[in-house]
Amino acid sequence: MTDEEKDLINDCRIMIVGTGDFISYLMTELSVIGFDRIQKVTSPLTMPGTEGILIEYIGSGSSLAVVGDEIPMIYPFDFIKGAGVIVVFPGDDRGFLNEDNVRLWAAEYMSGYSAFWNMDGYDWLREVLPEIRAHMTSDEAQKLAAHLCARIAANIAVGRKVKRFPRFYLVES
Repeated sequence: MTDEEKDLINDCRIMIVGTGDFISYLMTELSVIGFDRIQKVTSPLTMPGTEGILIEYIGSGSSLAVVGDEIPMIYPFDFIKGAGVIVVFPGDDRGFLNEDNVRLWAAEYMSGYSAFWNMDGYDWLREVLPEIRAHMTSDEAQKLAAHLCARIAANIAVGRKVKRFPRFYLVES
């Protein structure tokens, strides 16, 4: 990473949504890349159907009450045998956040998308849908999601193109 890219990372403002152990995995991954201004906050910007969601806010600046409409937001998902990530930028469709169970919705969406487009290597996601419906989680999948989020955040910070919703990232462990 160049010095210029490191400066861009330090000036970046991104929000990454997550809960539980994922937060500590994410903090580690972000530090490795060079994010040094990381704030962990409990936010009023919770996703419906969840309680106590924590938002990792990278950077400094405006109130969290309006941040969601002003900066990119990264939504990671633990899919037991892998991880998924949805990235939304200001102005992007955020309708999926109104779902009762965003994690399940994302798993079904990504599974259906992969099946519709006849993509190889994503049968594992369809196979774990019952476990996702049962609210099971995986430390390995959360670590993978944290790794993906940190890399995506770095790419956003330095101005590289990233997949934006309705596109997504999906990786098997």
